[in-house]
Amino acid sequence: MSFQAPDRRWKNPLTPFIFNRDFERPAAEDVATLASAEVTRVSDLAGRMYTCHPAIHSLIAPAVPMCGPAFTVKCPPGDNLGVMAAVRTVGRGDVLVVDGLGFTQWCMGGFELLKYARDERGMAGLLVHGAWRDVLEAQAEGLPVYGLGISPHSGPKIGPAEVNVPVSCGGVVISPGDVICASAEGVAVVPRASAAAIARELRHKTSGHGIESFLQEMDQHVAAWLPDQPQ
Repeated sequence: MSFQAPDRRWKNPLTPFIFNRDFERPAAEDVATLASAEVTRVSDLAGRMYTCHPAIHSLIAPAVPMCGPAFTVKCPPGDNLGVMAAVRTVGRGDVLVVDGLGFTQWCMGGFELLKYARDERGMAGLLVHGAWRDVLEAQAEGLPVYGLGISPHSGPKIGPAEVNVPVSCGGVVISPGDVICASAEGVAVVPRASAAAIARELRHKTSGHGIESFLQEMDQHVAAWLPDQPQ
């Protein structure tokens, strides 16, 4: 009887493949308000804990703004079986958020996956904590792609993965239904529980404070440090 040696090239994790198909999304009117606002303003209102670090940037030029509820997927580094499941179920207007654990030696997918998700499912764009490829094709189509980098090589499709669970991207924990706001300025995340309040603030204050009034306020802060100098 011949001996069948175990294949030790890959580990077999005991953690299951998790697939949560349903989650709560914010109100459409709040998402529309967030989409119409500058990402810098959204970032100011969401705060530093919900602003991705600048390594996350548009992978196409010029950057195409995107905004929508997060549809999340967490994958082992370089393995994109979870992405295959996600593009078949992502919702209309959703931003596909792929947590590849920051691995950039292989890509997590390419243009054809995004084109399918956009054309067949109505996906708004992609945010990947990892690498992607075929960015020139995405650029030609005006399809928003934000991530850490670009790599031409596509890795294995083994799994497991976790769909619609909290993920990490650019130093920010993103849960399904949080609103992703991205532009050339960077990426801000609005927690779903705060979307209504931030949208309300954006609608209430339609214009900025004005540079002159802002500088006058800063003058007062500077003067507080220089009490003995004439104003």
